Amino acid sequence: MSWKSKLIAVLGVPLAFLLSLIFFHSQLLTLYAGWFVVRDAEPGADAIICLSGDRETRNPECLRLWKNGYASRLFVTAEKPKNKEFNELELSHLEFARAVTEQMQLDAVWELLPSLEDGATSTFDEAADALAMASKEGWKRIILVTDEFHTRRSLLAFKEVFEGSDIEVQVAGVPNEVFSVDDWWKSDRGILAYFGETIKYPIYLLWDHEPNLVSND
Repeated sequence: MSWKSKLIAVLGVPLAFLLSLIFFHSQLLTLYAGWFVVRDAEPGADAIICLSGDRETRNPECLRLWKNGYASRLFVTAEKPKNKEFNELELSHLEFARAVTEQMQLDAVWELLPSLEDGATSTFDEAADALAMASKEGWKRIILVTDEFHTRRSLLAFKEVFEGSDIEVQVAGVPNEVFSVDDWWKSDRGILAYFGETIKYPIYLLWDHEPNLVSND
């Protein structure tokens, strides 16, 4: 093979990659984001657990699942206060969930998932709290509710913590009105969300407990 042929072969791969990004970036970025999304929740679980985070979207989705028979019990996780001095100035996760329930005119009852520590600071913490409750109550299956982009990582953390427990963990992803898997790269929030998962997922993959490198979800 001549040096010209070798040069073309060497430059051909990155050139093809760049051309693919230019002409097919929407499809590629959508496929990439779609990998982070898991939806496997089925009716008949013992409990629906709303993870801390974007409660404006997660709480209503929990109630929708409850209304459709996915589980009869609803839980919110106990999040560690970010600033105890001013924490009482805003609604707690439990208070907010109850307010959403009232606005949706439903008679669902929310419960607080007890924390083993002084509130959860990561998905691993929430998983440990859920395992303690599930073991105590004799649950067989639970459903997590979180943002779409967070489903794969949250499911990974819970399955690692629940390993050997014979308790099945499923997850339901919640969309939002700002970005989706089809256009996440067009907004700051979408970029932060999926880039964040790109960094956090491999870290979670290497640990079966809360890694020291990541202290907050």
